[in-house]
Parts: sequence; structure tokens; C-alpha cells
Amino acid sequence: MVPCPVCLHPGRGEPRCRACGFLLNGDPVLGAATEEDHRSAAAELAAAAHAWDVDAARRTLSDPAERGEITGLLRPAPSGIPHPADRPGPVPPPAPEAAAEPYAPADLLHRLTTGEVPEVLFVEFGTHGASVVRAGADAAGLPHTRSHAEAAWTDVVPGLAPAGALRRFQLGGGVGTVEPVDRLRFDQAVRDWLHTVVPPARAGSGPRPPAVVLLRGEPGWTLLDRAAAVLRESCAVSAESTPQAAPGSGTASATTARVRRLLRGAPLRQPHTLLLARAGIRVDNHVQVELHHHVLFEAGLRLAPGETRTASVTVYGGPPVLPRRAMAGGPAAPSGTLPVVLPLLAGHYRPEDRRPPLIRMPGAELPVLGSARLTFVLHGPGEIEVRTEDGRVLAEAPDGHPPSPHAVIHRVPQRLWLPGPLELICAVEMSGTDRAEVAERVGFTGDLIHAAERYAGAGGGLRVAVIGYYDHDPRNKDQPDRKFIRSVQPGPPGRALRQLRELPLELLPRDTLTSSLEDALRAAARMTDGQPPTSVDRALLVIGGRPPALPKQVGLVPGCPGAVDWQEQLWTLRHRGVRVGVRAEPFAAPTTPGVPSGGRLRHYLSRAWQELAVTDGLHFRPGSDSPEQVALSLAAEQTRDTDGSPLAFAAPLLPPWPSDPARS
Repeated sequence: MVPCPVCLHPGRGEPRCRACGFLLNGDPVLGAATEEDHRSAAAELAAAAHAWDVDAARRTLSDPAERGEITGLLRPAPSGIPHPADRPGPVPPPAPEAAAEPYAPADLLHRLTTGEVPEVLFVEFGTHGASVVRAGADAAGLPHTRSHAEAAWTDVVPGLAPAGALRRFQLGGGVGTVEPVDRLRFDQAVRDWLHTVVPPARAGSGPRPPAVVLLRGEPGWTLLDRAAAVLRESCAVSAESTPQAAPGSGTASATTARVRRLLRGAPLRQPHTLLLARAGIRVDNHVQVELHHHVLFEAGLRLAPGETRTASVTVYGGPPVLPRRAMAGGPAAPSGTLPVVLPLLAGHYRPEDRRPPLIRMPGAELPVLGSARLTFVLHGPGEIEVRTEDGRVLAEAPDGHPPSPHAVIHRVPQRLWLPGPLELICAVEMSGTDRAEVAERVGFTGDLIHAAERYAGAGGGLRVAVIGYYDHDPRNKDQPDRKFIRSVQPGPPGRALRQLRELPLELLPRDTLTSSLEDALRAAARMTDGQPPTSVDRALLVIGGRPPALPKQVGLVPGCPGAVDWQEQLWTLRHRGVRVGVRAEPFAAPTTPGVPSGGRLRHYLSRAWQELAVTDGLHFRPGSDSPEQVALSLAAEQTRDTDGSPLAFAAPLLPPWPSDPARS
């Protein structure tokens, strides 16, 4: 069997080469060939060989810097001989097509996800080597891949050059001036390698071999086309992929990436769902918590190549949760967001499943009792990307979160305590050395009331009272009396906000170290006289810069002109279930050298604020605790030992509070 001198394709006595169309056997003529005949035949052969190499070089050139290297490999063309394409001649027959596929690739992917086909071997012949990737599907029909075999061409066919440009030139069919690659030996080397990595088809009742799929590259690469033909002869190829624009590298990583893109066209065997929590029956101030599966993508959905599908879902945050350190008496500053996980499942969660069909578990931060709109992008079975409204892609839940659905479900409480109606009393010091000092307190109080409407108001209503307190009554009887407490009884937030805006401010030099806060505490105690319904929570927040005075002056510690005992008023408030907190501005007690009672004064001023807030742990600081955080602390459930729900909710926990014209 003599190979074609142009392309080295094995000949079988045909008049023309089946690969390149070169005339191998012409019509018989009388007499011996002349010297001119020999020169003409040699020139025609050289021209055809040069054209063949140029075509291979043009196809395989990937980097302009390699042009000189490949040009030096070409077989030279004789001068004066036109290119074979410029002369009429018989057109070479097309390469034989592959046998008809038993079923389409899409059908094969369906059989894979249903378990009818246990495994599929994807075989690719590329410019670097040959690789086989094994694909299967789990019980939920989610496909998975792993590398099965990989070999460089220099290991399979030692005759191929190791250099990248030369090797591609040879794989593309180029012959050139280097040691030629015998086509039949190449076929046998590929056949031997396939025999070790691809199980042959078996007849009878033995175990079924995996289906084989050929990943086709750009046609025209002579040796790669021959390797594909050997695969078709050696194995029962179930399907072939659509040829891609250029042959791949043939490395395991590149083949795996290509296989994963193909597997994206497999149908969804199970619906892809988002596991959420859902509020069930409400009893008093808590709700039963149930699990809810939100179907994102229905079973049977199949994506076209490059297609994606999206589903947008609004998820909701749970009620405010007070940090454990705050419940233990530490600073109370809960965040305005709650960390949750978003388990994505293939199907539904069932406690009896040892390994629930988890796709992934991204984490998110949701606003307390608020909502967030999330977009779920399906790229293929088991491939879902989660994006926020601003386009940010959510990553997997950070370390420390439960790694499995079982662990997440174990943390979901059976019932969740909800914020109930809140009665809030704001005692605001309206005296200061300048307008900015008082304006900051008023602005903070207004923002606090608005924030409390979003949290406590949704829990069943918010009633607000405002007490403005000033300096003590002047001790000089010749000076006119003045009103040092201005208050409005608990009512709609809108009325309290108007009262807050109408409170007059008092600008005085800082000549006293205490304020009339003890009188404000007495006014708050009068407001809370009488027991409210058990579901109503009551809180008093003091917003000021100076602590209260003692019932009577002790040394340099000032006394209240009305002899009001602020500790007695504080005890009354707490006895009635009123939580007391303070937002105290930094205040340094003056140092009076040589005065023995100066230390007692400093001690009193430093601990007065602490005693006001120590029981309930509601001690806030200007500049670090925002109105949102303070409102959350006042609305958070403090007597329950819970971390809230690790899942987002499918619907609002609480219905929107009906609009009330008095609130505006």
C-alpha cells in the first residue's frame, strides 16, 4: 500500500488520492517517458505538495510569531508552475460522513439524567493531546464530571513533534521537510490508546458499557479527523457534538469545561427550589415557623446552547434579634440586617434523606422585617447564580454557617417571637449652651420615632409620648417661675413628632451639673400609671447631656428643688415593666482642687447614667448608635434565648400596619 506523495494518505490503487485529489495513475501511453515528462511530473508533484503544506500551515497557524518557523517547514514549490487550484481538474470526493447516530445528543443527556444511561464518556482529540471525561448524574438528576484519561500526543504517537507549532502543522496534515508521520501507524497508536481507556461494546447480559460521545473540532485537521475515524471504528459512538470553530487543546481541564457546557443542555429531572421559612398560625406574640419550597425552575426545563433563565423572588427578613451580649447586660446595638442562608435544592427537603439534594447555599443579609428582591439565574442543571438588585453576585455562606440543609433546619425555631405593640416615651433635654446641641437631640429623636414605626409599628402599633425637660427651677424667689417640664401623653407618632417640633429650646450657660431629669422621670411614671395589656411593651429613652439631681444637695452634688428622688421614680417605672434606656452625651465632671467633696461629685456624675440603664442594658452613645439601631434594641425581644431564623421568609411576618392620618 503506497501512500500519496502529496499528503501521505494510504493509497489503494485509486487513480486519484481520496484525501487531496492528486492524480496517482494517469492513462497509459505508448513509449517511454521523456525527460520533459519527468520534469513536468516532478514540478506538478512539487506544486501540489507545496500547496498542501501551505493549506495545512494556514489552518494551523495560531500566532503570527510562528509564521517564520512554519514557513521553513514547507516543501518548496517550483517556479513557473501555477497553483493547482488555478487549473481545472477533478474535485476530490468529500470525506465519508459518520454513521447515523442512534439518538440525538439531547436524548442522550435525558437518558443520563434519568439513569437509563449510567455514564457517558466524552472523547476529544485536540492540538495538545487526547482526553476522556466521564460524566454521570446523581439521584436528583444533577450531572457531574470528572477526568477519566488524558495523554499528550507525544506519548500516544512518538513520531509527532513535541514543539507546539510543528505539532499543530503535522496534526493539520502538513508533511513538510521533517520526518513524516506514517498514517497507518498513527491510526494504530490511537487505536491502542483507546483500547486502554474506552471500554469496548459488550454483547449479552454483561454490564452495560458507558455511552461514548465524540467532541468534534473544526474539520480539515487531517490527523485529528483520522483519530475521530478510529474512535468510530473502535467504539460504538452514541453521539457526536456539533463541531466547534477550532479544535480544542485536548487537555482534561479544557475538555471538562466543554463537557460542562454541553451538560447545561440536559433537562431538569427535579424542580430547582429555594428553601424558605414561612409564618404559620399566629398565637399572641409569636408565630409557628414552617418550611416552604419556592419553585424557581420547573422539572423538564431544558436550555438551548448559551441560553439562561431567570426567576425573581422577594424574600423577607425576620424580627429584630438582640445580641446575646446585650441580653447578658452588655451594650445593646443590634444590626439592622439579619444573616440568612438560601439553600437551593434539586427537589424538596425531606428529613429522612441522608444526603439532601443540595445545589448550593449562598448567604445574604436581609433587612429586619424588610424585604430584598433577588434574581436567580439558571445556567444549567445544578448551576444557579444569585444576584441582588444592584447586580452583586451572592457568594457561598461564609465559614461558620451550617454546611448542610440538615444543620440549617436544626437551627430553625419551631416558633418565633414577634415585636408587639410598643409604647415609647422619649425624654429629651431641651437645654443647652447652643442651638446645635439641642437640634442634634431633636433630630435624633425624630429619626428614632420614624424607625420605631417600621419595627414596632408593624408589630401591632406604636404609641409615642414626648417629654421635654429643662434646667431646674431657679432658687431665687425674686425670679419668675418657669415651666421646666413639657410633655404630651402617649398617642399616635405623628402627634408626638409635632409636639417635638413645637418644644421651645433653652439656651443657658452650663452653670449646673445636673438637669431636671428627675422631674421627667416622675412625669413618665405618671404616664405609665395603670397596667396596659400584657402584649404591649413599654420603654423610656432618655436623650440628654446631664444626669438627674439627688433629692437634696450633698456637698457639691446638686439637689432637686422639688426633692424628687429619681431612683424612686426609676424603681416605679421598672416595677411597672417599663424598660429604661439612655442616650447620654459625653460629660466630664469638673475637678475642684482642694475641695474634699469633689471626688464624691465626680463619682456621682459618672455612675448616674450607668444606674439608669444598667438593668435593661439599653445604654447608647451618640455617634456610634444610629436611630435604626436604637429602635431595633427597643423593639427586639429581650427575654427569649433565640438567634432568630437562619432562613429567609417567603412572606412578611407581620401585615402592614393600616395607615393612620394622625401618624403623618
